[in-house]
Formats: sequence, C-alpha cells, structure tokens
Amino acid sequence: MAGFTVVGSPMNTRWFPVDYNAVTLYVGQLVTWCFGDSGQGLKAWDVAGAMDTTVDPGQAPMGVVIGFNNRVPLFDTTYKGEYGTSVSTQAAQLARESVMAQGMWKNDPALCAQVAVLDTTTQLKGRIFDTTYGTAPDVVTNTTQSTTGATITTAAVDHTYPAYNAMWYCRSGGNMGLYRPSYSASTTSHTFYLTWPYDIEVGDTFVPVAFTLGMSKMMFDSVGTYVEQWGNDHATSYSTNYLWVDVMDINLATAGNEYVIFRPNVCQFSPINRG
Repeated sequence: MAGFTVVGSPMNTRWFPVDYNAVTLYVGQLVTWCFGDSGQGLKAWDVAGAMDTTVDPGQAPMGVVIGFNNRVPLFDTTYKGEYGTSVSTQAAQLARESVMAQGMWKNDPALCAQVAVLDTTTQLKGRIFDTTYGTAPDVVTNTTQSTTGATITTAAVDHTYPAYNAMWYCRSGGNMGLYRPSYSASTTSHTFYLTWPYDIEVGDTFVPVAFTLGMSKMMFDSVGTYVEQWGNDHATSYSTNYLWVDVMDINLATAGNEYVIFRPNVCQFSPINRG
C-alpha cells in the first residue's frame, strides 16, 4: 500500500490542477489547496502551524491523490507509487501527453491529479513509519521490573512522548498484544493510569506512537505520505506543528506493517480568516 487510502466513506473523486511551481505529488498523498500568491493548485498537506493557535489555509485538507493525467505513468521507488511533477511554461505544457482528466480540466495539458475528496466522515488508513518512508517504528525495551503494571522504564528514547497523546503496544512479554495510553511526558519513565494487567518484566518490548485513540494530535511527514511515529517532525511537544484527528484504530502488531485508521477532525475544515 502506497501512502494513505480511504477506507470508511463513499469515494467522491474530482480532478484538480497541481500547483504550477514544479510541485511533485504522489498517489496516496494527502493534499490541500494553495491560496493566492503562495500557489495555485494542489500541494502536499504538510502543515506548518498549530491548529488552535495559527490561522493557516494550508491546514484544510482537500483529499488523497489517486491518479494523474499522465499518458505514461511515472513510478517513484521511495513512495512506492505513481507521481507527477507540474510544469508552467507554454512549451513544457504542450510537450506533455495528457489523458483522462475530466470536468473543467478535460483536455487541459497542465498536470492534474485525481483526488478522493475528504470530508468530516472520511476515514483514512495510513502507514506509520519512523523518520523515513518504509522504516518501521522503533521498538523500546523495558529495563526495570514493574509489579504494579504502571510504569515502563526505558533507555532515553529519541523524543519525549506527549502527555496524554501517546499509545503503547506490548510486542513481547506477559502483556503481549495489549495496548495502553500513557499520560507522562518523559524520555525514560512512561506511566499509565490504566495499568498493564501483568507485571512488566526486564526485557519486555514495546512500540510507542505519539497519538492516541479519539481526538488526538498527529503529524505526517513533510510530503504527506505517512503518519510519523514520533509526531511533529520528530519533536513531540506538538507546540508548533500538528493536526487534529479522530483516531478509530491503531495496529502496531506487525513490524513494518503498522497502521492507523483516522479521520480529520471537523476543526480542520473550519472557515479560515486569512486577514
């Protein structure tokens, strides 16, 4: 599976032009619409700003790319899917071989993408990776026994998991196969109100992610093709960049195939005052 897929809503598709400024988009990529002098067309949904503090038109999702009007498909080995790169000059447009686009963009030589349009009911399935596309989330190891099931102790992880905005999965040990949300914000001591039912032993392994069930903060990679394990471009305070989503299901059972099912929260579609 390349990028994001729609799994929980009737699919409404539309054709849109890709932003003219040599923008490369990929099948499975989450996209938004450029506004004004920042661009004119689709671009990656790679938010810069905190939703509850920053007014940013780029925080409103448009949809998921499902195809392009390229006569000859182009395949990207990094993101495992088709891609297209926009052009703007007369010569470059007329040199393209375009097919398939419909509606107001039918027979247009500009690069267009077919998009599965998102709304507040659309559920998405996204792969979870660490740092780069295709890199499975990190596994951490418990270093101190907990007979209460309330604390996982680890060597310092790369980033502080955000309080009340993280989920842990037990990959091996007495609690294998179970999930628990953490409430602490620490690189070494990870605590839980809903305790693990069995003692946490030295050597037990876990996979944590920087989002949780229900309304949660989340962040994608800069291209908008996967969900980041750590979140917020690997700085999980979520103080400067994040999106609000509603998480339905998290699956961390199989290394390399971790995924999450979610929908953009309604606040992401709110009217935006550009000033």
